[in-house]
Amino acid sequence: MIVNIEKIVYGGKGLGKLNSKTCFIPYVLPNEKVKINIKKDKKSFCEGYPLEILEKSEYRVNPECEYYTKCGGCDFQHISYEKQLDLKKEILEEALFRLGKIEKKVDKIIPSENPFYYRNRVQFKINNGEFGFFAPESNDVINIDSCKISHLKINEAIESLKKLSKNHKNIKEIHIFYPNTEKALLNIYLNEFEELDFQTIKENLPISINGAGIYLKNKRIKTFGKSFTFEKVGKYNFRISLDSFFQVNRFQIENILNEVLKEIEENKIVGDIFCGVGLFTIPVAKKSKKSFGVEINKSAVKDANYNLKINNIQNTKIFETSASKALDIISGYQPEILIFDPPRTGLYKDLINKVLNLKKLEKIVYVSCNPATASRDINLLADKFKLKKVKMIDMFPQTHHIESIFVLERI
Repeated sequence: MIVNIEKIVYGGKGLGKLNSKTCFIPYVLPNEKVKINIKKDKKSFCEGYPLEILEKSEYRVNPECEYYTKCGGCDFQHISYEKQLDLKKEILEEALFRLGKIEKKVDKIIPSENPFYYRNRVQFKINNGEFGFFAPESNDVINIDSCKISHLKINEAIESLKKLSKNHKNIKEIHIFYPNTEKALLNIYLNEFEELDFQTIKENLPISINGAGIYLKNKRIKTFGKSFTFEKVGKYNFRISLDSFFQVNRFQIENILNEVLKEIEENKIVGDIFCGVGLFTIPVAKKSKKSFGVEINKSAVKDANYNLKINNIQNTKIFETSASKALDIISGYQPEILIFDPPRTGLYKDLINKVLNLKKLEKIVYVSCNPATASRDINLLADKFKLKKVKMIDMFPQTHHIESIFVLERI
C-alpha cells in the first residue's frame, strides 16, 4: 500500500489518506511517498508502518543512533534538527488554532545548544536480561550499550549499570540523575527485596555517586549515602532529592528560567503553581515584592524550602498541597502574576475558575509540555486573558515532545 504524507501531527506520526481513511505512520516526513503495511485498521482511521520510502524528503537524514526505530526513546532522529523545530512550531500553532480557537504564531524559538547528549536524567528498564529502554508502544525492553540523547557521563556508566543488573536479578529499573555539579543520584527499583552493597556500586561506577535510593513497590525502603545532590543554574543553587523532579535538558534549564524571568515585572506579588524544587520560584522572588509556591510532592517541597535558605530568599513561602486544594491560598495572596508549570494533564477547571475571579491578576506565564491541554486551558481563560506571546523552547530534541511558554495578559 502506498501513502502520500501530508503533515506531521502531535504525537510525531505522519498523516496520510488511504482510500479516504486517515492513516498515521511513524518515521516519515511531509511530502514523502511511503510504502506501508497496516498494523491497526479501525473504522475511521488506520495505523501503518513504513516499509520503504519511495520518495524522500530533502529534510530526511540518517539517524545517529543504531537503535533508532527499535527503541522508543526517539521518533524524530530521521529529521534534520532545523526541520524538527519547524515541524514542532507548526504542530504548536495548529493546536492553538484547533483546540484553543486562537490564531497565533510562535514568537520565539529557543533551540537546544546541542540536540544530542542533553538528558541529565535517564530511566533504564531491565527485563529478562535485557537492559535499556522500552520498544515503541510496547513494554518489551530493547538492549542498548549507548544513548545518543543522554549525557556523555551517563553513557560512560551504562556498562557498569548493566553488570549491576546482571548481578542482582531483582533489579527492574535504574534511574540516574547527573547534574552539572557532577555528583549523581541513583534510584534502584526492585521486584523483590535483596541486599545491595552501595560501596561496591560506587567503586564500580566511572562517575561520582552522591547517593542512592532502593525502592520496593515504588516506595523508598533504603537510602545509601546522601538522599540529594545539587544543581547550579546561573547564579542560583538548587538541592534536588531522590524523589524530586528537575528539568532534563541540561542545555536549556537556564534558558527556560531566563525566558520566564523576562515576563516578571519588578515588585509584584507572584505565585508559582506546581513549583517543584523552586526553579522559577527562587529567581522570581528576587524580583517580586512577595511570592509563594504551591507543590504537592513532599520531597520537592522540602527541597524548595531548603533552596529558599541557601539562596537567601525571605519573602517567599512554599505550600505543600495540590493546586486544586490551594484555591484559598491563591485568593489570600491576591497575586498580580501567576506562573503555571503543570503536568501533561494541564490545569483543573476549578483552578481556572478561581484564576478568572482573581481581581488583581494581571498576567499568567504558562509553561507547558503538552500543546493540546495548554491550548484547551488558554481557551478557557480567554474571557479575561489574551494570549500575547508564544515561546517554544526545545527541551526534547530528536523527539516529538514540545515545551512552550505562553504569556497571557488581562484584557
